[in-house]
Amino acid sequence: MSRSFDEIWKDILTIARSQTEIRTLVRKFLNFIINVNESKIVVQSKNTENIRNLLKDDFQYAWEKLVQYRKIILNDIEPELRGRKSIIFSFLEKLDYVDYKIKPLTLLLKEK
Repeated sequence: MSRSFDEIWKDILTIARSQTEIRTLVRKFLNFIINVNESKIVVQSKNTENIRNLLKDDFQYAWEKLVQYRKIILNDIEPELRGRKSIIFSFLEKLDYVDYKIKPLTLLLKEK
């Protein structure tokens, strides 16, 4: 994929701004989207009430791995995104050009 990460980030922000909540892909845990700005998305878990700052850099790290390998397994990005990776995967999966499978949780770049 030849698009810059800044273009990908704009797509992610559009998704985040169009919703009030997002669920993790496997366990379907509900997270409320409480703030979206140019540098991060802030979510709060309904279950634990923990607030997580999902930084643009976190998304870029996951995206670059996905582009490099054409797929990434959730546990392959541990510990860099510990505590945030499931929610980041949920946002990335909503991109038109990303697909996923559950066992093991894997993101895949769709073929053109």
